[in-house]
This record gives sequence, structure tokens and C-alpha cells, in this order.
Amino acid sequence: MLTLGLAISCVANAFAGETLQLKLVSDREVVWRGAPQEVVVKIDLSAIAGKNKSHRTPLNLAVVLDKSGSMTGAKLEKTKQAALQLVDRLTPNDVFSLIVFSDHAEVLASAQKVEDKDALREKIQSIRADGSTALYAGVKKGADQIEEYLSGKRINRVILLSDGLANVGPSSPRDLRRLGSQLSEHGISVTTIGVGDDYNEDLMAALAEASDANYYYVKDTEKLPEIFAKELGEMLAVAARNVKIEIVCPDGVRPLGFIGRPETFENQRANVNLSQFTTGQNRYVFLRCLVNGDQPEVARVKVNYTDELNGGAVEVADEVAKIRFTDNREVAEKSLNGAVLAQKEIILTAVAKDEAMAEADAGNYKKAATILAAQGGALSRAYANAPATVQVQLRGELDNLSGFTNQFENGQYSSGARKLMQSQSWGTRNSK
Repeated sequence: MLTLGLAISCVANAFAGETLQLKLVSDREVVWRGAPQEVVVKIDLSAIAGKNKSHRTPLNLAVVLDKSGSMTGAKLEKTKQAALQLVDRLTPNDVFSLIVFSDHAEVLASAQKVEDKDALREKIQSIRADGSTALYAGVKKGADQIEEYLSGKRINRVILLSDGLANVGPSSPRDLRRLGSQLSEHGISVTTIGVGDDYNEDLMAALAEASDANYYYVKDTEKLPEIFAKELGEMLAVAARNVKIEIVCPDGVRPLGFIGRPETFENQRANVNLSQFTTGQNRYVFLRCLVNGDQPEVARVKVNYTDELNGGAVEVADEVAKIRFTDNREVAEKSLNGAVLAQKEIILTAVAKDEAMAEADAGNYKKAATILAAQGGALSRAYANAPATVQVQLRGELDNLSGFTNQFENGQYSSGARKLMQSQSWGTRNSK
């Protein structure tokens, strides 16, 4: 992958051996001077793989389970099986609490060191399904339990599982997003697991996104133990936490925002916070800027994080994105980076899915199909200049979009299809 303009040699050798590596790559190396031009900078962060930790970060984990009437049967049994397997993998250094909710939220096991697993197993086995869905109260009680052992030296995580619509207490995506943001400010993240086709996916995704945790759509109940194991596995392999990205654009550059992310600029400055990276994980943010003139510097990016592979030390990585200008339009066109352009279109595909869902929710199926078809065209144009590895991803996106476009054209829009589309969009936008 090409690096950004004048920063080529610096970026190529930067931070070798550091746990979190930062690269800045633009969609073009040279910009035509004849008119204002948009430049997209990929802020690429990756955690090194293959380095063993001398010790793992202890967990402060609250499991919040829906036990409303709709959970009766296989859903609840598989949920309990997943929770039991999770407890089996915890150690006495970990903290665990168990909360259930239906008409109201109840603490079955208060926050405690995992020293008596038999007692915890008994609490899990005792869960019975009945009542409504006080989801907000369940998350709130889970967070309260986390607060008992809240520590910057622990991974503080709520795992929420539900199969139904929140119908007791605050129940809108805005309410849950606000709660997720508040918890994130205290160092608590909330992973959400939606089971079946009857829960509110916008609510569950908003909560997870606001706290930068994970969101899972689980259609097949049999997969619940696998999902719990995956979530736990990620927490046990954390390489970096409390990742804070600061982006500053100089005077003469107009920041247009981020593709697929809500963060905004104020006084040429913006911040993006990511909760954690597991070993080998790669995450990225796409920054849009408008450049005009001879200002070579597009953005300064500084990353602070807690290095869990280096004893919890606070580390810093920083880099400058630069470009060059030319009076020759052909030279500018030849400097385009096919990989970044293609990856940008993949993020824009997630944005297009969100827009199409909004139209379909309003009954405008033809409009939804038009939005997806147009984005399919953009993906096809990006395909020609993309590297082979990215072409494989583009082909998958094109096939995926074609399927959803055909459904909308035929007036088909099931709850399951919407959840699948929304889950895909969420995963792309959050590079998960």
C-alpha cells in the first residue's frame, strides 16, 4: 500500500516493534492545483500479532441476560450453556456479576472474584423465563455492578443478550446510545447480542457502537456458546486499550468529517476513541478533507493508548499526512491509490445500506433499490484499479448488494433481512 506523499520513508519505518502501529495513507499522492480537491486519508491502526503476553489483563465482567417470556425453551437453555462455559474459563483474578431482566432487573450474582464457580453455576441454572423486557434497567444494573470493581487495570465490560423489544423503561436507540456514551466515559463498554428476528437491532447496535464494543446478530440459537467464546477470547487477547486518536487539520485545509462515523470537527480538531485492540487486529478511520493551494500538510494524527503487552504503559504514536501539488492533471490522476479508493467505497457501501434501510422502513422500496444499485456501480468502477486482494472483497460486496437490491425491487423486506443488512453495515463502519 502506498504511503502518503512526503511521509513515505517516515511511515514505512515508523514504530517498528511497537504494539500499536499507525500508518496514514491517502487516496492520492499528488493533487492538481487547479481547483479545490477532496483528499481522503486512511488512518490505519494495527496491533502487532505473535507477541505473547506475560500476563493477561483481568476482567471485570457483568453478564446481563434477558429472561422475558419469549426466551422460553432453546434460547434460554443455550444462553445458560454459553454463560456456564464462560464462567468455566474465568480465573480468581477476574470479577463476574450476573444480572437478569424481564419486568424489572435483578442482580442474581453481585460483583465478586471468581472463587466459587459452583455457586455461580447454580445461579445461572436457576434462571427461568417470564415477563416483559426492561432492557435499559438491565444494562444500568450491570454497569452498577461493574462500578464496584471499576479499574483502569481491568477490562470493564457488560455483555447484554436479548431477543425482544425493550418495552419497559427507556426504549429508543437514542436513549441507549446516550447510556452507552455515558458508560464509555467511565471506561465501561457494552457488547450486545441480539437473538432471533424480534429484537430492535438499531437499539442494540447503537448501544454497542456508542461504547465501542461488539454487536452480534445471532439468528441460530445454537451459535450462542460460540459467540460468548469469541467475545471472551477477544478480551483475553487485548493488546491495547483506551485508544484515543486526535486529528488536527492545519489552516488552509477544510476537514469534511469521517466516512461512516459520527465524530465531528471543532476548530480544525476532532477526537475518535476506540476501546481496545486485540493482538493482530486492524482498524481504520477514513478522514475527508478539502485542500486548496500549496499546503502540503493535510492532517496531524496523534494516538495515545495503554499498552497491555508492555505492562500497561501509556504509549504514543504520531504522524503527519502530507501531499504534493502539481499543475499537470494527468500526473495527479496517475497518483491515485487504487487500494484506498476501493476501501473508501466499501465504507460508503455501509453508508448506502443505512440510507437504503431508512427508505425501506418508510415503504420506499424502489428508492432503496436505487440507492444500492448506484453504490454497486461505484464499487464496480473501483474494482478495475484495486489490488487483487481488495478485488476479492469488492466482489463479495457487489454480490451482497445485488441480493439486497433484488429483494427491494421485488418488494421484499423481512425482519431478518433488515437485521442482516444492518449488522453488515455496523461491522464495516466499525471495522469489526
